Amino acid sequence: MIDIALWSGVASGLKTAVDIGKTIKEINDLTVIRSKVIEMQDIILGAQSSAMAVQTQLFELIQENSELKAKVAAVDDWKATAARYQLKDYGEGTYAYELKEDAANGEPPHKLCPVCFENDKRSLLQFQGKTVSKQHMYKCHSCGGDFYLGTRSETSWPSRANRRV
Repeated sequence: MIDIALWSGVASGLKTAVDIGKTIKEINDLTVIRSKVIEMQDIILGAQSSAMAVQTQLFELIQENSELKAKVAAVDDWKATAARYQLKDYGEGTYAYELKEDAANGEPPHKLCPVCFENDKRSLLQFQGKTVSKQHMYKCHSCGGDFYLGTRSETSWPSRANRRV
């Protein structure tokens, strides 16, 4: 925030300088005029110094404002992106974010990493295959997470009697 005291210092200094200038017009003594001119120069230099400090504060505020606007825009962009997805339960406590059909905008169906999503990051899960228990394996290349989606099915191994030799 801009320091009000600096602004009032600028205004007060300039007003005093103007008053001294008016006084100089009425003085006939050259020594007094020189003294008043020096006094006026000191006041003007002080006002300039205060004006420069205010300008620096103003620049910092403009920069901070710009940074805050960028952060707000990033939050708004993420909210718009996040609204296109819904958390889906694949069974047995396995979850991922999935693109809503009505929000696809031409994109193919895909899943997002739930860890990255909660950190405001859109990271596609890459299909890696199926497990022996028929779960779908996915990998997030952003955070390195492995995800096994779906319910586990019991595999039945052939008994020794049914196995071919």
